[in-house]
Amino acid sequence: MDAEDMSTQQSEPLSHKERLLRQGLKYFYDRGFHGTTVDAILEASAVPKGSFYHHFGSKEEFARAVLDRYTDFQLALLDRWANEPDLSATDRLGRYVDELVELFVRSGYRRACLAGKLSTEVAVGSDAFRGQIGASLLAWREHLAALLTQGQEGGDVRTDRTAEELATAILAVIQGTFVLCIATRDEEALKAVRSTIHLLVAPPAD
Repeated sequence: MDAEDMSTQQSEPLSHKERLLRQGLKYFYDRGFHGTTVDAILEASAVPKGSFYHHFGSKEEFARAVLDRYTDFQLALLDRWANEPDLSATDRLGRYVDELVELFVRSGYRRACLAGKLSTEVAVGSDAFRGQIGASLLAWREHLAALLTQGQEGGDVRTDRTAEELATAILAVIQGTFVLCIATRDEEALKAVRSTIHLLVAPPAD
């Protein structure tokens, strides 16, 4: 899920804050929180140190701002597909998952979910990070549940499980598959994500 793709070309120069956030997305994906230094971010973004501390105060505050940026991107991407008027709920969900897979492959199997990456690295040792990462993942689940509720009302999503239960299962499948494929680059596993999710949410055959 390459969050670099959330960035659009702009005719005006980027602000120092925007340049820092974009470099933060790249570095936290590629190097993790502990492997990323403030000096490396400053060098890559060509921003003075004073500007960094003016906007963020600390490396942890900066990482939390980057996570907010990633969460906004992820929810906007899901909502864009959820609002497609000419598709069933299951097709909207499938197209969304297809785009996640495409972005992941385009990144060279390196950039999956930033919330998941930071969760395994810093959530245990930081209550602030844990709370924010948890809120990010819960918001993702809630948006999935909203889409699934639409499908249940329209008859193309199963109703023997709540939308929240289905959303939790879908999020687990997405997270688990990308973690697996970072290491294995298993194309068949990526192909199976959409079909597996369809099996999870489609109404039982009569």
